Amino acid sequence: MSEQNVMLEAGIAFHRRGVFDEANFYYQCALKVAPDSDEAWHLSGRLALDVGLLGEAKALVARALELAPQKAEYALTMGTILASQGEMEAAREWYQNALERDAAMNEAYLGIANTFMVERRFEEAKAIAESLSSLAGALGAKAQSVAGECAFELGDLAAVFQWWKRRGTDLSAGMVLHVGCGRVTLSGLPAVFQNGNWGEIRLDIDPAVNPDVIASVSEMSSVQGESAQAVYSSHNIEHLFHHEVPVALKEFHRVLTPGGALVIRTPDLQSACEMVAQDRLYDMAYMSSAGPIAPIDMIYSYRNFLLDNNVFMLHKTGFTATTLRAKLLEAGFLLAFVKRTGFELYAVALKAV
Repeated sequence: MSEQNVMLEAGIAFHRRGVFDEANFYYQCALKVAPDSDEAWHLSGRLALDVGLLGEAKALVARALELAPQKAEYALTMGTILASQGEMEAAREWYQNALERDAAMNEAYLGIANTFMVERRFEEAKAIAESLSSLAGALGAKAQSVAGECAFELGDLAAVFQWWKRRGTDLSAGMVLHVGCGRVTLSGLPAVFQNGNWGEIRLDIDPAVNPDVIASVSEMSSVQGESAQAVYSSHNIEHLFHHEVPVALKEFHRVLTPGGALVIRTPDLQSACEMVAQDRLYDMAYMSSAGPIAPIDMIYSYRNFLLDNNVFMLHKTGFTATTLRAKLLEAGFLLAFVKRTGFELYAVALKAV
């Protein structure tokens, strides 16, 4: 094995382990030995992309493409860099270039789908992702996630359930565990639960709302595992302490049957903070059934609910779309879709079959 290849192999090994400084050291050593090594330039560019140095990554991969313009992998990487910079049209051009070099490069098709997602061209993104979702491995899983998220963005909870049915899991009937139910009953849940084929178990920590099960969502040992086809949580998880959230989400996952769905609605802190940044802390963000809601209510809890010292209504944590999706995936869900609707996050997480 040549000295150049030894350096590249060492760099790749460190790169895969996330030891980026060592990886960069060996890539640079390879370039000293072989300044015209297109592979070394490309790997250096991939490394720069992985650490967020997008301008540097673009220059390095451009050099690799100068040396080996026929390499589809390099065109793919350039598309990924441009997409990361927000240049979706230019990214698509490079993904197309990659496909011209290698028509079987499915990663490029998925890259194009992702650019359409960013531009909210969900029909186009969904069509591409659906064609890839039957593939095995990580690529198929990513495509499945894009297709499901597009279905959610294009429709509502029913659209996700219909899409999930086409994937093999029927959620048209069953038992829904309504956590943090308050005084709301089945009739107050989304329309998908109103077809007459769903039963409801109401769970709340507050005995005053007469739940079927009195418990905290972070300790639901009284609820049997894999006993509910759906879990519904509306403006509930923000009442937990930060460290309790992963515990509660894992509890939701535990009680769901394989293929079951968790539905969450919670305040969108990003929207609230945008108003706060405009010095509009007390301005009305939206009108709820309980009355006008201002950013201060979204962050700390609705002030009128606290007039009788109901500590169960205190807000103790909060979420953005990105952090909520990450926490759902960390809790073990196969797929997690989150969309911002006004001042609310609306999420659907699906358990593996």
